[in-house]
Amino acid sequence: MAKLDLEIFENEITALEHKVLNHKNSRNLVAFYGSSSIRLWETMEEELHPINVINLGFGGSSYPYCYHYFNRVFKHLAPSQIVLYAGDNDLGSGRAIIEVFNDFKRLIEAIHGMYSNIPIHVISIKPSPSRAHLLSMTSETNALMKKYIQGTKNGRWVELFGKMLDENAQTLPDLYIEDQLHLNAKGYDVWRKVVKHHLFANNQVI
Repeated sequence: MAKLDLEIFENEITALEHKVLNHKNSRNLVAFYGSSSIRLWETMEEELHPINVINLGFGGSSYPYCYHYFNRVFKHLAPSQIVLYAGDNDLGSGRAIIEVFNDFKRLIEAIHGMYSNIPIHVISIKPSPSRAHLLSMTSETNALMKKYIQGTKNGRWVELFGKMLDENAQTLPDLYIEDQLHLNAKGYDVWRKVVKHHLFANNQVI
């Protein structure tokens, strides 16, 4: 696993621990966990209503960081489902596909170790224009993760990669803010439609 800098996310993780402790409604709670694409979805609760959600995204994290902090963030939480998103920072930092995949599996195993029966929904790695040179690697990584999660107990795959490409399988810059990495309101609207439909179609979530 990648060497981690355990200082860069400490304040965010501490804030998430407090957020979990102060979250009052645990009924049919869907916990979203992962990198900045989750953290920056600031309208999640409103847009996914009436689904009861908690946003546990942090920084520009990766699967190794998500794994490392999983127990700290979730130890006082009893979600009915978990939605994961990470991976683009892993590939963007130069990690090999198999390394990203192995870190992903390690996190899934940790979740199964804490919650043996709850559904785990994995959002595909998005095709960011600033990382268009990684489209092939992103597609391959998604394929590996999809096959794995669908072969696990209560594993679900949320396909967004293809829905964020044009008819020529090219990235869509108008779904992203100026850095062409993070989503804008239009991009999150695509996520809202797909994720909300997916949760209602696959489970009783309210």
